[in-house]
Amino acid sequence: MLEKYLSWDKAFEKSIQASKEIDYEIKTDKIYFSGMGGSYIPGKIAEIFDLNADYQAGNGVPRKLDKSTTLISMSYSGNTSETIFAVKKGLEANSKIIVITSGGYLEKLANENHEIYLVKISGESQTRYSFPYLITPLLKILSTKANEKINLNELKEGITEFKEKFINFSKYLSDKIISKIPVFYGSTYFPIAIRFKQEINENVKYPAFYGYIPEVNHNEVESYVRGKELLPIVIGNEAIDNVTRDVLNAEQIVPPSESKLKNISSLVFLAGVTSIQLSEIYKENPEKLYNIPKCRELTSNIFK
Repeated sequence: MLEKYLSWDKAFEKSIQASKEIDYEIKTDKIYFSGMGGSYIPGKIAEIFDLNADYQAGNGVPRKLDKSTTLISMSYSGNTSETIFAVKKGLEANSKIIVITSGGYLEKLANENHEIYLVKISGESQTRYSFPYLITPLLKILSTKANEKINLNELKEGITEFKEKFINFSKYLSDKIISKIPVFYGSTYFPIAIRFKQEINENVKYPAFYGYIPEVNHNEVESYVRGKELLPIVIGNEAIDNVTRDVLNAEQIVPPSESKLKNISSLVFLAGVTSIQLSEIYKENPEKLYNIPKCRELTSNIFK
């Protein structure tokens, strides 16, 4: 499974080329992103950027949609119940709707409702391996609302420039995690902390958690008085990140570049490679899922 991450430079190149075909300008001042699991993370990562809009990324169905809101719904499979329900709510509210998917029911829904702008993508066998195909078109669309330059080529450059560095660091990080419960923290790069947690949960079948800096400095840091089995890992090197690092004597992942885009692609790459290193140590098959399919089946009955 490691190869699926090691080939991300090629995946980003392919996705950057495909995104040149996207021709959509967001004209509303409110944007709501809806996605679950690996299809939620790209939307959450977009919060890192300075957007000229009221932008919010959430899980599942938004509480309020209206005609002045652009709803961006992402589901790699196209069959995620919560995301399908969100799109249907968006249609009822006359929201502007963008769907990013590889197919499934969401593609069918978009083809039946021509007011939905469909971005069809390719990808890998699992959503988490397909990150380049998800984040690239999303950032292409959001670039029309960005107050800063978004150069999609930097996503690929983040992999090519820092691949070897982070392959080596992943070995160090996985050794540290063995027999501990990792807890990932971040401020600006908090969405990457969520991603690390997801990758370890799914690929390794292993517990991992995350927390938001500075909120954790007001409560969660106190739990380490007794939580000796926890391994705190701080992602970022801003002054507020370093407070958490110093108090907890935490491991630290320093973003390698001045470019947000390079940091995003390379840090998410690190999360994936580290999880594969751990899956090999624990002799787990990253592809096999035990409990998630059961949750999906039961959830589909709720959102019919």
